[in-house]
This record gives sequence, C-alpha cells and structure tokens, in this order.
Amino acid sequence: MVRPWSLSIGRYFGVELRLHWLTVFLLPVLLVVGGASGAGGFRASVLWLLVLAAVLVREVGRAIAFEAAGISVSRLVLLPTGALPAAEEPEIKLSELQERLLAMAGPVSNFVAGLTMALLMFSATSHVRLFERPWFSPGHLLRAAIWSQVLLGGLNLLPAVPLDAGVLLRRQLQRVRGTAAGSRSAAGIGQSIALVLVILGSAMANLWVVLMGVSVLLSSRSEGQAATAFAAAESITVSEVMLREFATLSASDTLHDALRRTVPSPQDVFPVVRGPLLVGAVSRDALMTALRTDRNSYVQSVMLKTLEVVAADDLLLPALRRIQTKRSTQMLAVLTGEQLVGILTPGHLQQAMSSLGRVRRLVRMTGVRGG
Repeated sequence: MVRPWSLSIGRYFGVELRLHWLTVFLLPVLLVVGGASGAGGFRASVLWLLVLAAVLVREVGRAIAFEAAGISVSRLVLLPTGALPAAEEPEIKLSELQERLLAMAGPVSNFVAGLTMALLMFSATSHVRLFERPWFSPGHLLRAAIWSQVLLGGLNLLPAVPLDAGVLLRRQLQRVRGTAAGSRSAAGIGQSIALVLVILGSAMANLWVVLMGVSVLLSSRSEGQAATAFAAAESITVSEVMLREFATLSASDTLHDALRRTVPSPQDVFPVVRGPLLVGAVSRDALMTALRTDRNSYVQSVMLKTLEVVAADDLLLPALRRIQTKRSTQMLAVLTGEQLVGILTPGHLQQAMSSLGRVRRLVRMTGVRGG
C-alpha cells in the first residue's frame, strides 16, 4: 500500500504511533473555528486532543481484541476516524463470528467510554445539557468529550473501509468475489459513502461531517490502490518488477567509504558482496548508526548475514507476503542460479506493483478499443 505522509509521535508498548497528515491538519482548522466562534485557541486545542483521545480509546479496545486473537499490532497511523492500518493481516484463519467480534471491539470501546463519561457527568452535575446542539464544539468541551466517543463509535458502523464495519464487509466480499475483486468492491463502496458524507456535510454546513467524509475517502482510495497492487502481484513474476540497476557494497569496505558510496544512490538498503558472492545486506541508517560508535569498523561487522532470497522467475505474490509478514526483512535478493540479478525493497516493490497494475489495465483498455 502507498503510505500517506504521517508524523511519528513515538513507540508505546511495542506499537509505533503516527499522526496522519489529515489529523495534523485538523488542529489549525479547529483553531480557526475556535477563533471565529470566540471560544479561543486553547479550547480549540483541547477539542483536538479530545478527538485523539476518542481514536486512542478505539484503538486500545481493538488492540486488546487483536492480541487476544493472536494478531500482532505494530504500527498505527491515526486518522480522525481511527487508524490506518490498525493491524497486520492475520496469518491465522478467523471464523466469521471472530471477525464480527473484532469489528465490534472499536465501536463498543467508544460507546462504553462515552456512556461511562455521561454517567460520571450526571453524577457530578446536572447543569450540562448533553443533547443540546452543537454536540461537538470548542465552546462545550465536556459535552464534546462525550459525543466524540459516541460519534466515532457510530461512524465506524458505516460499511466503508477502513472503518470497522467496512473491514468486515471487505472480508465478506473477498470470500464471495475473491481477494482482489472483493477489495476493489469494498474500496468503491467506501468511496461512495465518503462522497455522500462530504455532500451531506456541505449541504448541512457541518464541517465535522465533511472532515469525516474526506478522511474516509482518502483511506478508501488507499484501499483501492492496495487492491490494484495485489491483483497485479497475482499474475506477475519477480523479474518484472525487480530493481535491475542497483549499487552494491563490499564486505571489506570501511564504514566511511561505504556510506560515501551510498550518497548518489536512491536505495535505502544495499547488497553486500565478497567477490562474486552475495554475503549480506546493510541499510544506510545502519551504516550511519555504526559510524557514530565505531569509525574504524567494516561493513561486514554491521551487515545482516541472514538474507531472504527469491528466484527471478518466482511469482511476486509470495515475495510480497514475505516482506509484509517479516518486519525485519529490508531487502529480497533476486538470484538466477548463484548470480545476483536484482533486488526488491518494500518501498520499490509497492510502487512498482501499483505502476504495473495501472499499465496493464491501460494496455487492456487500449487493446479492446483497438480491436
């Protein structure tokens, strides 16, 4: 999948948290709204934090459910509607009941949090009018804290990827239509629902509905790109998308010389050779880290010696799964016999699959028209 720009906010309990650009963009939008309404920048900033709190409640609930099901969670890109992606695709087979329970974990977490906050509020004071409009605004933070949980839970009941109900719909469609076709159908439904939200929000002059629609639309487009890439991977070989022109490093290079040789290359990971033999791989980041601590070391002391290898005529899909399921895999070496003829890296592979899928689709279209 083509990953959107995001801002890292650290790693917690082994999970990397990143803010999607739309979540970051939401802050200045709220500051403008807060200034226009007279609520002020501080209350607008608190409202933004309440949105993040609702998202985190949802993701904590989902993470607990995923861990109970044996599904690892390593990276969360936080959107105003939730996280993208929320978890790795499971290698284990889940029953339809398990899938439904996992899909409900996020909304239930938000609903429980909202109900608990409402009960605590009513036990402390009766002066807050919970059902008075607007439900979500910087001028009424206590009411907004409750409704942010409820509205996020309700939003994720819409059948639009990557919302919880949308993920469940995608899996159902994949069973009926196949993985690639089902994913494309789910992405199309998600984009349609997102457009309805944008149009409805515009007609109602409701900024929040518009923002939610835009968020779902961007996520559904990413889902469509992933489906296109997956469909391409089902029928092509590694040799069609491998990087043929690449730089290599020698195991006997010093760290300083190796790092200097990597500067002109767009690669992030480099094969390491000893004569004609492939003996390892090393990333530019690893070279820089090692150079700070040991300037007299050699590449062979910091390279990864355990390599993932594929043949040039292998199908691409197993290679893609190998990169996706093994987080430590930085590069796949492509061999013909014992000769290194190409490499695959996660970034290059995703871009190449997406491009190849579009090219093949265009060729089919022009072929039909030409006939």
